[in-house]
Amino acid sequence: MGIGKKMGLIVVVGIVVGLGGAYGEEGTADLLASLERGEVWAQFWGAGDAAVEGMIGRSAYGPQSVSIAPGTQFWSQRQGVQGMTTIGSLHIDLSRQWAAKVHIPAACTNIGLRTPTVVDRMVIASCPDRRMARLTQVIASRRPPHPAAQLAVWAVANNPFPGQIDRYLHEVVNSGQPDAVNQRQELIITAASLLREAGLAPGEFRMFN
Repeated sequence: MGIGKKMGLIVVVGIVVGLGGAYGEEGTADLLASLERGEVWAQFWGAGDAAVEGMIGRSAYGPQSVSIAPGTQFWSQRQGVQGMTTIGSLHIDLSRQWAAKVHIPAACTNIGLRTPTVVDRMVIASCPDRRMARLTQVIASRRPPHPAAQLAVWAVANNPFPGQIDRYLHEVVNSGQPDAVNQRQELIITAASLLREAGLAPGEFRMFN
C-alpha cells in the first residue's frame, strides 16, 4: 500500500517502531521507540504545508533527549487531509524540562488533498517507504528550497502527472514574477537532482516526463 493510500488507518500514537535503532548519537532516544516503551508521550497537529507542530513530554524514567528522523510519517485523522513526512532531523532536549513544543519541518504526501491545519490531529508513524526514507535523508542534508523538496516528495508518494503539479508551481512562483517560467523549471530540476542523489531515477516518475 503506497504512502498516498494510508490516511486514517492509524488510531494510536507510537505503536510503530521506526527504521532506525532505539538510540542514536550520544544516547539520544528515537521518539517512536520511546513512545512504544511508554517513556514519552506526544501530541501532534497540522501547521500548514511545510511543518507539523506538537508537544513531547517524558515520564519520570524517560530519556533526556529524543530524535525524530527524516521520513517519519504523520497521518491526519480526518478524511481528505494530506499526510506529512519529515524532511529534516530534529533533536528535542528534555533534560531540563518535562515537555517541549516542537516545530517539525515536513512536506505533504497526498497531492490534491487539503493541507493540515491546527484543527487536524496528526498521528506519528514510521516511514512507510524506504525510497522516501532515502529521499528525506538527502533533503535533510542538502536543505533545498521547500517547493523543490515538496515536488520530490510528491513524486515518491503519489507519482503525479505534470498537470497535477502545474497549479502548485504557479502558486509558489507567481506568473508576475520575473523569469517565472525558468524559476519553475529550476524547481523541477532541483527535485530531479534530489531523487538522483537518493538513488532514484527521475525518468521513472511521471512529473519529469
